[in-house]
Amino acid sequence: MFKSTRIDPKHTYFQLTSDEDHSEAEERPVTNTVVKPWFSRRSLILIIVIEAAALLWALLSRHPLHPNFVRPNLLYSPAQDAVEYHITKFAIGGDRRFHIRPSDELDAHWESLYNFGISRVPKSQAALLPNKTVTIPGDEDHYIVELDVFHNLHCLNMIRKTLHSDYYTHMAMNLNDNAEHMDHCVDWLRQSLMCAGDTSVIVWKWEESEQKNKFQGDVAHTCRDFDKLRQWGLEHTLLDRYDPTIRMKEDDIVIPVIYDT
Repeated sequence: MFKSTRIDPKHTYFQLTSDEDHSEAEERPVTNTVVKPWFSRRSLILIIVIEAAALLWALLSRHPLHPNFVRPNLLYSPAQDAVEYHITKFAIGGDRRFHIRPSDELDAHWESLYNFGISRVPKSQAALLPNKTVTIPGDEDHYIVELDVFHNLHCLNMIRKTLHSDYYTHMAMNLNDNAEHMDHCVDWLRQSLMCAGDTSVIVWKWEESEQKNKFQGDVAHTCRDFDKLRQWGLEHTLLDRYDPTIRMKEDDIVIPVIYDT
């Protein structure tokens, strides 16, 4: 016979779960692993910002917007802060000051472009150069340098004088001695022109008077502002006469071997 069981009212009893209840519990999602919505939004915003910044950098690297923009892969130059870009339209015949017959006036115009070309810079800037230079005798805190553009103009002026040796008779008399110098100048300018690689576009235009399409040289170019570079040269001119025969002591500046001369 079965015995009756008395339920004690002082205790609370809970119903036992069935197998079906266990199955439902296993299928019920765990709530404490749900990712908070604010975290997902923040991650999405961060990804969008990073992608937008990458796109902006790519666009600026191909199409600089500011005229003073300097690409980050350029070698260091002490004059780089003076570099500004502007649009210049070349003219057939150019600056009329340079289209006169050989004379003292013409020589003065040419020499005003570069006759301050040898410059002095402090050690802090010399240490950043891609090639090692030397200190200046009597001014050992500064180093001798020259911007290539001024050397190019010097070379071009020497070639010009050689072409007018009837006026610059000393060039004719020393032609054999100057031949090596002139060859150097011609090849230096070749290298410089190839290095600069001006990609400005020359066009052709129909000339009614000649009934043919003709080369047009009066086109726009993106140029470095030469007046700014010239001003830098004037402000850093090596005023004292430089004696290249004095051998200077080695300093502690170390230049990467890849750029060393």
